[in-house]
Amino acid sequence: MKLLCPSPELFSEKIKKNLKLKLKCNFLKMNNREFNNKCHDYDVILLRFNNVLKYKKNTKIKYILCPTTGTEHIDNKFFQDKKIQVLTLKNKINFLNNIRSTIEFTVYLLLLSIRNIKLKLNSKKYMPKILFQEEIYNKNIGIIGYGRIGKKICNILKSFDANIKVYEINKFNKSRKYKFVSLKNILKTCKVILIHIPLNDKNQNFLNSKKLKLINKGTIIINTSRGDILDEKFIFSLVKKNKISYFTDVISEKTLNNQTKLINKLQKKDNFYYSNHIAGLTKESVEKTDLFIYKNFLKKIKLYK
Repeated sequence: MKLLCPSPELFSEKIKKNLKLKLKCNFLKMNNREFNNKCHDYDVILLRFNNVLKYKKNTKIKYILCPTTGTEHIDNKFFQDKKIQVLTLKNKINFLNNIRSTIEFTVYLLLLSIRNIKLKLNSKKYMPKILFQEEIYNKNIGIIGYGRIGKKICNILKSFDANIKVYEINKFNKSRKYKFVSLKNILKTCKVILIHIPLNDKNQNFLNSKKLKLINKGTIIINTSRGDILDEKFIFSLVKKNKISYFTDVISEKTLNNQTKLINKLQKKDNFYYSNHIAGLTKESVEKTDLFIYKNFLKKIKLYK
């Protein structure tokens, strides 16, 4: 079998070495157009979220290996095609409990935003200019989603003595440890709002402009979920007017393609930060997730003992 990987820099050396022993591999950095022109001549595709895989009726693809929880970058038709197996981390709850990179990165974005440590260099004196800073202690911090990541973020913030409020739609996920409130309560009362819900059909544009109008001036929104969770156009307009701060690891593919100039302009502002979807890319997490997908793939093709 032949394998194509269009972003080898995002994978561990271990998985690349192991796959080369089993398959005819082509690890070649490609843009999305090049990738989709060539991918359908391969049996196996190895990719992460930075490449969008489009469906083709007469494709030769048999396996798609993607060590991510999100699957929006893979055409839904692949999941409907019974001849193709798509291996991802979606719903692999027990395994994902040991993957902490996004949790740590969320804390990083929180500290970066609340301390406002986007250091500006004074062009004359070359000295860092520290902007006005605040503390987590006793702050109203809202967590939207009390799942795998949301739970651990709550535990971390508890050690900071933050005033934690949680919104969770699934009543079975709720805990007595924290204060569960309505979404409206979080939007209207919290200084910092962290988004930790998965992207699915129900959560598309979950935080629409109507809901976002409830937040107060000076609110900080931190997003390590997905860009499509909220109305990015409206969020950007609030950032431009200096009404809120938006620190995000994720921006939707549509917005990235159509709003490049605006994003670059916003990056120069103190109340906006985009980290280019790197929250899950630590050495440890990449190696763990790569190995998990690799072993499951070998089981599928019956080469794993």
